[in-house]
Amino acid sequence: MDKQTLIKLAQPAATALLALSILSFPFIVKASGSMTVYQGDYSWKISGCD
Repeated sequence: MDKQTLIKLAQPAATALLALSILSFPFIVKASGSMTVYQGDYSWKISGCD
């Protein structure tokens, strides 16, 4: 594979992996019961959906 082909495939692959991680997040929260998300000085506690 040449460099140009890799660059063309990199963005769709990155987008697909990001979508997969976003879609799997609710299942991770449900499996663990609850999760705390930290962003800077703020934090959120996310409870699993029962």
